[in-house]
Amino acid sequence: MEVYAPAPRYIRRMVLREMARLDFKSVLDVGCGEGTLLQLIARRHPSATLAGCELSETALLTCRQSIPNGHFFRLDLERDEVPAGSSYDLLTCVQVLEHVQDDLTALTKIRQMCGKYALISVPGGKLDERGRRNGHYRHYTTADLRAKMERTGFHVRRIFTCGWPMHSLVYRQLVRHLPQDTVEKVGLGRYSPAKKALLQAFHFLNFLNLPFAGTEVIAVATPLDHGTTPRRRAD
Repeated sequence: MEVYAPAPRYIRRMVLREMARLDFKSVLDVGCGEGTLLQLIARRHPSATLAGCELSETALLTCRQSIPNGHFFRLDLERDEVPAGSSYDLLTCVQVLEHVQDDLTALTKIRQMCGKYALISVPGGKLDERGRRNGHYRHYTTADLRAKMERTGFHVRRIFTCGWPMHSLVYRQLVRHLPQDTVEKVGLGRYSPAKKALLQAFHFLNFLNLPFAGTEVIAVATPLDHGTTPRRRAD
């Protein structure tokens, strides 16, 4: 699902677009899953040192196999202490905070490991029952995310929404009206050529999205002690 589904592919594309504007030599992907984003980063930034943290030992094992030169460790953003000496130029955290009950504690730990930049992606729009069943505690507005990041020691340099209309309207409405068991089966088993073709079509439709309006919220921030004078920018 992470490889073929249009929603995660779209969000990764937007995150990589923002990364291209930043100067970094090391990356930690917080909530790295099985390492799909890190593999893309490795291709686009081959000189960067890669690392990832996750709750799932199974996912970490997959990461170690697919990215043998990376550094991977288990980290519970709510309960574990940040490993001593953990500092990375860029921290990415993509579609993770909505699954964490105490997101302020999570952001504080992200701040502790952040050397230069943090790139955060979270869902916006209305949180419905399907989202709650998928483990979402909340969705965000740009104001919500900005306030929480500033409270935990970040200066938000850029924050925006994206995804309108194909992702935020068409795709979300389609998923919302499909039977729950159909949605749950999307990530199971091998994908047939027909399913891959259908998802690829939605992937191409997402290139029609506006890069400044929609339900996905993306923020780029720096730690306050990184020589940055806080100055509010328009969303």
